[in-house]
Formats: sequence, structure tokens, C-alpha cells
Amino acid sequence: MFKWFVSSVTDILIAFALATLLLLYGVMSHPEVFPQHFFKYWTVTNPYAAQEATSQQVSAVAQVQR
Repeated sequence: MFKWFVSSVTDILIAFALATLLLLYGVMSHPEVFPQHFFKYWTVTNPYAAQEATSQQVSAVAQVQR
């Protein structure tokens, strides 16, 4: 009975770990599929923040050049 319980819990943990890895791979490969608020809850590379930072840097450079 105990071996069956340990085996079942181990299988569930492995399934959750693989699902999490698959989700992270999907987020990294295809960020356009996921909604923008998804990145607020997951600490992965946020493509939207990179775009915002780039646009802010460009506007700062444009102001300096004027």
C-alpha cells in the first residue's frame, strides 16, 4: 500500500513538472499566444517589457538630440 502511494505521488509530481516545463517552453517560443497579463504572474522573459523599455530609450535619445 505504501509503495503504491509513493509511486502515485511520484507520478503526479513528474506530470506537473513536465507540464510546467512544457508551459515555459511555449512561453519562451511563442509569447504572442499568451495574454499579456500572463507574464505578470510568471517570472519568465517578458517580451512586452523589452518592447516598452526600447521605446522609452528611443524617446529619451530623441529628446537629447533635439
